[in-house]
Amino acid sequence: MTVSDSWPKRRWFSDKWPLLVVTLAVWTAVAQEPADWVRKHAIPLQTVEAGHGFDDLQPLAEVVGNARIVALGEATHGTREFFQLKHRLIEFLASQKGFTIFSIEANMPEAYRLNDFVLNGNGDPKQLLKGMYFWTWDTEEVLDMILWMREFNRIGKGRIEFTGFDMQFPNQSIDIVRKFVTARDGHYYITLEPIYQDVLRAAQAQPTQGGAAIAVATFPLEAAAGKHIRYSGYIKTEDVAEGFAGLWWRVDGEKGGHPLAFDNMQDRGAKGTTPWTHYEISLDVPANATNINFGVLHAGSGTAWFDSLQVEIDGKLYTDDSKFDLDFESNTPRGFYTSGDGYEIAPDNSVFHSGKQSLRSKLTSEPQAPNQKISNELLAQGCKSVVDHLKVNRTNFLRAASEEKEVDWAIQNARLVLQYMQLKTGQKTRDESMAENVEWIADQNPGAKLILWAHNGHIGYAAPPGFNPMGGYLHAKFGGDLVNFGFAFNEGSFRAVETGKALREFRIGPAPEGSLDGTLAAAGIPLFALDLRQLPTQGPVGQWFAQPHATRSIGAFYSDADSPSYLANLRWQEAFDVILFVAKTTSARGNR
Repeated sequence: MTVSDSWPKRRWFSDKWPLLVVTLAVWTAVAQEPADWVRKHAIPLQTVEAGHGFDDLQPLAEVVGNARIVALGEATHGTREFFQLKHRLIEFLASQKGFTIFSIEANMPEAYRLNDFVLNGNGDPKQLLKGMYFWTWDTEEVLDMILWMREFNRIGKGRIEFTGFDMQFPNQSIDIVRKFVTARDGHYYITLEPIYQDVLRAAQAQPTQGGAAIAVATFPLEAAAGKHIRYSGYIKTEDVAEGFAGLWWRVDGEKGGHPLAFDNMQDRGAKGTTPWTHYEISLDVPANATNINFGVLHAGSGTAWFDSLQVEIDGKLYTDDSKFDLDFESNTPRGFYTSGDGYEIAPDNSVFHSGKQSLRSKLTSEPQAPNQKISNELLAQGCKSVVDHLKVNRTNFLRAASEEKEVDWAIQNARLVLQYMQLKTGQKTRDESMAENVEWIADQNPGAKLILWAHNGHIGYAAPPGFNPMGGYLHAKFGGDLVNFGFAFNEGSFRAVETGKALREFRIGPAPEGSLDGTLAAAGIPLFALDLRQLPTQGPVGQWFAQPHATRSIGAFYSDADSPSYLANLRWQEAFDVILFVAKTTSARGNR
């Protein structure tokens, strides 16, 4: 290139340089304006920890106003500071604003069992927390909150109750309805029992076209009770469709009760055609366990191989091979009972991960079973008939000296069983049913103020197209009587289940530039609340917030490799009234 060739370009750049400087300055100013607005309107908070007074929280009294329901979200299911901050807000709302009912995203009857401890001190709160199934709530932070609730009630500072509004497990609800009908309506039990037996069978079945094959062994109770289990192994699959292959572990308590711990990898099992891959289950075995079963399963079509199983107890490898062959080197799968209609289950010496053979499960023929979808829809109709029967006979139950709360609780649990089947058949979403259950709690406690605890994705008023969250249903019902708080963070650690693996701690860096989380972080305030109802409707700030921006939305599962998929694009002022922002987070601490 000659000097004469390059000169016009240099001259153009020289001529345009002032304009470029001005343009860049405008862009920078526009980018800074949302962060500046946040900085000016944020309500700084001093700490996430409860027990530090309410001086810095006083502005939130005006933010909450006269709302009857306050919903508290979370951007992950495993962040210590989110849980602690919610505890602190619950302390504030109960002490300063007269809120008396707490309700969490957990199975309804199991959560209500904790209420007896909170109100009366009955039971072991640690075990009751484990009985709510989800590892997400089985943490030091939630336990500390429950212990505070008990002390708050005990010393008479006020009153707060512990409830739940989810409906993903039917066992405990079925037990409650059975007991009520047996005591109050014995003749109807003959009609009720076949329906609920079928519900329990449906709850154990996998939603697949080919049924399921299973290998079952009994683990020695004395070796595992009261300890932490890590159960792992290798799985290889070929053309597994309409199902999955996985490990499973189940811990039973009292006879007829719900499992104390259970994982069958249904949400993360092997599908399609995959090479030998390591999988694991990690859970606690309560000390009051009465039976432990474990094994492998293959649901749907195709072929699955299992090999190199092992069990670690409190970090120490279990080595007693006299009870079962975890490597499947025997002529038969020693110690395991196998079954599966339409499946061939046997050792395979041509495919193995270690040793000389593995256990193979292959779908050889479709089992002769009715269309499962039609069967479940008919079963849902049967569950509805139970609800209808109890509702029609409510007056008769009350005349027979039944207490009103007892009758309504039985009807509600029958409704939970129906909701479970409606979820299974696609007739109703989980969020719609959870919203109905929150309404039931509100109706049962006229005038009482409620605090809800759930993920951002459930308490939001709006979500990505095609999905109506629980918060959307509640907003339509309660309007201005509901205020919701979405949670966001910039960087730090949290707990989640890694896809195909176990629960562990993840750590992520600062939020992406231009995201909502990154813009909140740019305000430079480590902990604050922001009332989105105060946003301007015009100008750069209003325009910026009116557009969808990425924010982290991490539930029970996470993968570093798929981290972009855990960003949700939301118009936050459409989804939430208030933001609670934590700049740096740490992982929630599981109870042991």
